[in-house]
Amino acid sequence: MATTLEPDALNVLPMQDDFDTPEESPYLRRQKSAPVRRSRFSPRLRVVLFVIAVLLPVGFAGYALATFALTSPYFVLDSPDDVVVTGNHFVSREEVLGSLALPLTGNIKRGTNVFHMTLDVQRHGVEALPWVRAASVTRIMPHGLLVHITERTPVAYANVGGRVSLVDEDGVLLDKPESGVFDFPVLYGLESIPSADDRRTRLGLYMNFMGQLGTEAPRAGWIISEVYLSDGEDLKALLIQGQRTVQVHFGQKDFSQRFQNFLTLLPEIQKSNDKIDSVDLRYRNQVVVDPQTSTPPAEPTVPASGDRKG
Repeated sequence: MATTLEPDALNVLPMQDDFDTPEESPYLRRQKSAPVRRSRFSPRLRVVLFVIAVLLPVGFAGYALATFALTSPYFVLDSPDDVVVTGNHFVSREEVLGSLALPLTGNIKRGTNVFHMTLDVQRHGVEALPWVRAASVTRIMPHGLLVHITERTPVAYANVGGRVSLVDEDGVLLDKPESGVFDFPVLYGLESIPSADDRRTRLGLYMNFMGQLGTEAPRAGWIISEVYLSDGEDLKALLIQGQRTVQVHFGQKDFSQRFQNFLTLLPEIQKSNDKIDSVDLRYRNQVVVDPQTSTPPAEPTVPASGDRKG
């Protein structure tokens, strides 16, 4: 039998908001701890196993490989054909082989194992050759050496103690090789400069001079025959044109401009001086001329541009 609710009866039914929410417990429930899986091997045992399984095999393999490399005739350098030399133009191959100081006799038993060699020793031996500026020595597997050479570059002839040799920018004297043609002026005065740094500085002054006049002077018909470097503030050069020879004081800078002054004023100088011994171009407002006479008169001057000595 169906029951009919009166409207007033609906008002007494509890609504959702009328239910009390359960109070939170002031106590937190302890979470269940996760189980920790323990290793069957202790840390010390794992280290021992790693040493046995990895390090020992690698060590034995490395020892065996090293023993093979140091004792096998496969790595023995015994013939000159095992040495490759590059970069040499004036240094002979025989000089390089001799500087290595190796028993290259073709006998494997008397040869040298490439792993027994200290390459720095061989490099220093090659660099002791006068014409060698720098060298590198590299092993070529299985039994060979590569020697690469950087040779010195001569910049002039130098008269030292009456002996003429080639000289590079560092002041190192070099014997003229059998092959090679060099067209340089002869330098004087290097023997009076005891310091290697000072010699490099004077040679730098000379190279600056040649950089400015090395092609300009021949183009004007003059040959630079000799250069004097005894005075660091006054580079002197002996210029030759046909039968005329003039020593010119260039100072230490503005070489090209001073040479142009010389060319411009030379016809005027020759009008009053039949023969000229030297010309000083260091003064900007004048050119000092020393004529070739038995009794030198007062030095005549010819106006030029500027007024300072340098």
